Amino acid sequence: MTIKPGEDNSCKCEKKCEDVEDIKEQNTHQNQVDDEEQKQAETQKEEAAREEQKQVESQEEVNLQEQTETQEIDKLNKLLEDKQKEIDVYKNRWLRAQADFENYKKRMQREIQEINLYAGELLVRDILPVIDNLERALDSVKDKNDAVYKGVQLIYQQLVDVLKKHEIREIEALGKPFDPNYHEAVMMVESEEFKPNTVAEVLLKGYMYHSKVIRPSMVKVAKN
Repeated sequence: MTIKPGEDNSCKCEKKCEDVEDIKEQNTHQNQVDDEEQKQAETQKEEAAREEQKQVESQEEVNLQEQTETQEIDKLNKLLEDKQKEIDVYKNRWLRAQADFENYKKRMQREIQEINLYAGELLVRDILPVIDNLERALDSVKDKNDAVYKGVQLIYQQLVDVLKKHEIREIEALGKPFDPNYHEAVMMVESEEFKPNTVAEVLLKGYMYHSKVIRPSMVKVAKN
């Protein structure tokens, strides 16, 4: 085949144009690939950022929940502590009330026992002057062998025995050291028979009712 002048250049131009077009297409394709990869990278970054934000938000929710639970626990502990203090207050009040009641019960029992023990005190006080008069009557009789004297003495002895049976006894005083708990001093006297500050003479007998002095002995006390 014969090539005409000018045809070779035309072919070369067309070849160059085709090469340029191929290059353009390749560049366009590469640009598209690059754009696509960039978009994918940006999408991945956005997804990673969203995921990170979700994790941050999730952690914040966890922290907020933990903080809320801690506050609730603190409130419950404070409430429990307050209730425990209130329980302790009521418990202490109850214990004091119980102790007061026990003391009151014991005191009432003692008072009842004393009332029962000394229920006849007024009667005894009224009987003592009768005993005093019987003793004076017996002391005034000169004839100790007289039948009347012996009869009155028997009655007196029976009365004394009854008093002893009910825990009423005479206070020993003559020759004993003076004791203001049991003796009432009327006067001080000179005495060679008794030591100083001892009972030299009994003017009126004293009596005990159980452990209680219902009448002290009226006495004369020897001087120092």
